[in-house]
Amino acid sequence: MPPTAPDSALSVAESIRLLRSVPVGRIVFTENAVPALRPVTFAAIGGEVVIPTNDGWFERFDGEFLAFEAGGIDAITRIGWSVTAMGHATYVSFADALARFHDRSAVPWSIQPGDGHLVIDMEYVTGRRVTLIRRHGDNR
Repeated sequence: MPPTAPDSALSVAESIRLLRSVPVGRIVFTENAVPALRPVTFAAIGGEVVIPTNDGWFERFDGEFLAFEAGGIDAITRIGWSVTAMGHATYVSFADALARFHDRSAVPWSIQPGDGHLVIDMEYVTGRRVTLIRRHGDNR
């Protein structure tokens, strides 16, 4: 596969492959009509972003259209990627999770009573290679 140019669009397949390479991303939603985000642990399984939770706070997103973002930037070169997946969310309870993830190896964590999962269908997926500038004198 030829190298991808900096600051270029990624294919959907490459975007999903990169999503599967990291364990943490950000759920993007609105709170009181203001954009908000929250870091979460997740897994990209099939065409879905699966977020494990035992926090009922996530139930409010059942049926909502959400965005999810994950990425990786090398601290030295400042080169990396960012992927955004958008789609409708479904809140899944413990019993539903057991049925939905009958192949327990599909999720990289155990499912316990009281657990729920927020599942976002990847209806739209976009990704980009990114290069962050380093201003003269910035040695961070």
